[in-house]
Amino acid sequence: MRPTKEQQQSALAGHQRRTDRFIRGELTADEWRPIRLSYGLYYQLDHTSHMQRIKIPGGMLSAEQLEGIADVADRYGRGIAHVTTRQDIQIHWVPVDGIIDLYERLLAVGITTRGACADSVRNVTACPYAGTAPTEPFDVGPYCIAIHDYFLFNPLNLTLPRKFKIAVEGCEHDCAQAPVNDIGLYAKMHDGQRGFSLHAGGGLGAQPFLAKPIRDFVSDRDLLVWCEAIVRVQHRFGERKNRNRARMKYLVQKMGLERFRAAIDAEVERVDRERGAELRRQVDETVAAYRTPPAPDAGRAATAPLPEFAHWSRTNTRAQRQPGYRAAVVKLPLGDITTEQMRAVARLVRTHGNGALRTTNDQNLVVPWIPEAALPALHASLVEIELAGPDVASIDDVVSCPGMDYCSLAITRSMGMAERLREHLHAAPETANGFVERLGPFAVKISGCPNSCGQHHVGDVGLTGHVVKTEDGTDRPFYSILVGGSVGEGRARIGKRLGRFPEEDAPAVIAALARLYERERQAGESFAAFVDRVGAPHLQAAAGAALRGGGTPAA
Repeated sequence: MRPTKEQQQSALAGHQRRTDRFIRGELTADEWRPIRLSYGLYYQLDHTSHMQRIKIPGGMLSAEQLEGIADVADRYGRGIAHVTTRQDIQIHWVPVDGIIDLYERLLAVGITTRGACADSVRNVTACPYAGTAPTEPFDVGPYCIAIHDYFLFNPLNLTLPRKFKIAVEGCEHDCAQAPVNDIGLYAKMHDGQRGFSLHAGGGLGAQPFLAKPIRDFVSDRDLLVWCEAIVRVQHRFGERKNRNRARMKYLVQKMGLERFRAAIDAEVERVDRERGAELRRQVDETVAAYRTPPAPDAGRAATAPLPEFAHWSRTNTRAQRQPGYRAAVVKLPLGDITTEQMRAVARLVRTHGNGALRTTNDQNLVVPWIPEAALPALHASLVEIELAGPDVASIDDVVSCPGMDYCSLAITRSMGMAERLREHLHAAPETANGFVERLGPFAVKISGCPNSCGQHHVGDVGLTGHVVKTEDGTDRPFYSILVGGSVGEGRARIGKRLGRFPEEDAPAVIAALARLYERERQAGESFAAFVDRVGAPHLQAAAGAALRGGGTPAA
C-alpha cells in the first residue's frame, strides 16, 4: 500500500517542530543532526549552508515533478540541480529556514526526501530503461516502487546500523549496478513465473565488497518477504558500536556466507508466518496499480535533421522493445542541469514523449517513448538548450561525485578532474576526429575521497583522490587509478590498482590507456577482459609513457 498523504504530512509536521526548535536555539547542531539527515539534508563544505538530496525511486519522474524540482531549485538552490550516481537529485546552498517549505512543495508533486540520508533504506534504484528494454524479462518499475513504498515508514527504517541500498535490474547492461548494493535483484522468468535472483552484502566505500548470491530465484510475489527478512537480519546483527564496520557487507564477512544465508532463511520463515500474505498482497496491488502514461502517436511527420543529428542519434538513442520508438539520453555534463533546462526538458518530454523521464546512475536523463520520426525535432530542441552533447557512456561522459566543490569529506576536486579530462580529450590530436565514438562505451568514474560516491571501483577506469605531501612539505593532489572494474550478474568485479598519479598527469594517463585499448583490443572485447589479457605491466608502461618526462606510476 502506498504511503498516504496524511502519513507524509504528519511526519513532515513532526519534522517541522523539531527544525523550528533548532532554529530557535533549543536544539544543538549535534541534536539536530539526525533529524535533518533523516530528510536528506547535509552540511556542505562551509558547514553553514546545506545540500538537499531528493529521492527519485528508480529515477522515475513525470514532467510535472521535474518542474516542481526546478521550482524549489530556483527558490532554494541557486537555479541548479545535480543528478547523482543513485538516481537522486541534489540541490546546494539550501537555507535552513526554507527547508520545510521545500519539502511541502515537493510533496505536492508526489516527491519525498524522507530517508534520503541517515541510517535508512536509501533511494531504491532501478534500470532507467525499465518497461522499454528489448531484453528485459518484465518491467521492474512496479517492484522498485513496491520496495520504496514499503520501507518508507517501516518501523526498522531510520534505526538501522548504517545506510542500506537496494537495486532492481531488468536489462542486460545492469544500469542499476546491483552487485554494489546491500540487496541486488535481477529479473528472471522461471516456468512462466516472474521472479528475481537475489544477491546481498555489496557496497563500495574504502573497502569495496560485491554482493553475494543468496537465491537463484525468488518469486516476485515474495519480494517484500525477502527484503524485509534481510533488513531485519541487518537490523538485529549489524555492528552498532563502530560505524566504520556497520554496513551489511561487514556482517557477511563476520558471519561467513553460509551462516549469513541461514540467518536470512530463518528470518524469511518468520516474516512469512507473521506477514507473508499481507506482503504478497502489497506486491500484487502495486503491480496491478502501476501505470505508465500512454505512448505518443508514432506516425508523425519527420523534420529535417541538423548536421550533427546522425552522431547524436547513434550514441544517445536506444531501441525500445516497442517498434517505432526509441529512448533518448540527455547528456548532463557532470550531472548538472539548470532550472531553465529542466523546464525545457519537461516541455520536450510532453511534446515528443509520453510525459515521463528517468534519471540514471551515470548522471544523465533518459527520455523514453520518442517516435523515431520525432528524434530530429527532439535533437534540435536539445541543441537550443545546450543539452545535445553526443557520446553518452563514453570516456567523454565522466561520472563524478561533487568533490571539494561542495563536500566536506572530499580530499580533491573530482569535478575539476573530470573537466581536465574532457579538455585534454578535445585538445589532444590523438583523441580528436571521432576517437571517442570509435572507442565506444568506456566508463570513467571519479571520487574525491575513498568513500566511492563516484563509484570508481567499478569503472573501466576509476580515480580516487588523495593528498600527498611532497619533499618540500607542500600538499599535492594525486589520484589512484583503478582499471577493469565492472558490474553485471556474474561479471561484476572491483578494478585493479594501476598506480598513483599527480592530478595534472591523470588526464594524459587515462587517454593513453584508452588509446591502447582502442588500438589493441580484440573484436567484442570489453575493457575488463582486455585488462586481464594484456596484464598490468603493459598498462603501466602505457601510463608511464604518458607522464610528463616519462617515468613509472607511483606505488
